[in-house]
Amino acid sequence: MLLVSLLVFSSTVSAKSKTQTENGNQNKNQNKNAAGIRKESKNTIDVLVAGDSLTYSSVSPLGLWNQYGITSYVCGQPGQMLSETYETLKLAFKTQKPRLVLFETNVLFRRLDKKNEKKDLMSKLYVREDSKGFKLRDGVRPYREGAYMKKTEKKEKMPEQVETYMEKILKLCRRHGVGLVLVSTPSPKNYNYQKHNTLQEYAEKKSLTYLDMNLITKGLKIDWKTDTMDQGDHLNLSGAKKVTEYLGKYLKNEFGLSDHRDEALYKTWKRMAKEYTRKEQEMLKQMQAIIGKEKMKS
Repeated sequence: MLLVSLLVFSSTVSAKSKTQTENGNQNKNQNKNAAGIRKESKNTIDVLVAGDSLTYSSVSPLGLWNQYGITSYVCGQPGQMLSETYETLKLAFKTQKPRLVLFETNVLFRRLDKKNEKKDLMSKLYVREDSKGFKLRDGVRPYREGAYMKKTEKKEKMPEQVETYMEKILKLCRRHGVGLVLVSTPSPKNYNYQKHNTLQEYAEKKSLTYLDMNLITKGLKIDWKTDTMDQGDHLNLSGAKKVTEYLGKYLKNEFGLSDHRDEALYKTWKRMAKEYTRKEQEMLKQMQAIIGKEKMKS
């Protein structure tokens, strides 16, 4: 009887230890981008990008810098939930006074109480790089399922508690004098017209600006045969480059964000941007070679 009790106790301790280790590793992975923003020089970031893995697959801060001199940082996390978005923004606002938060909307359709099973996997897939939170990805796996933004009057309901947490986020932004813009980046696996209707209605109700890039993929020149790394879930580098180019122009025209490229305070940005451009050009060249070979096979 004593032996059985000892075995049960040992198994319980072992299971707890394993769970604590797994949770600790997950939290460590989840918080890397959030912690990264604290390493940025105080009050130098004009745009924070918040949300899940669609953020760091779609928006390149050094791309925005190269073209428009806009300073930004991606605070996205794999499978992020709204509670995590709120905490991340609270952390970021301790050292930064951004003009805007670009809020990627996919998190608004994720249940707050549901553990995302992809988190550990995504953390391994998306290795951290020194690109202001963006991840350069050269994978090419085409999306072939056709049109996904089919017009309808239907709406997709957001999970319970989403509006409650969004209210906390909006109050936080207002308290710090930060504007919030809702953005849906191109992703056939995550978006449809039902979600667009829900988000548009919510934006109007809260007097928020909403940019749905899934409605303008032709204008963006997104090619779903070459611009996605995983069959329409996330964009690869070539897709992100197109999104970033559009966003830079949009932010400049709509919000008049400053061009910091000639300012001495941002010397490190210039150095990082130079290295980023080298990596980007090299990777795009490799991607074109792979795409060319695949076309020859077909």
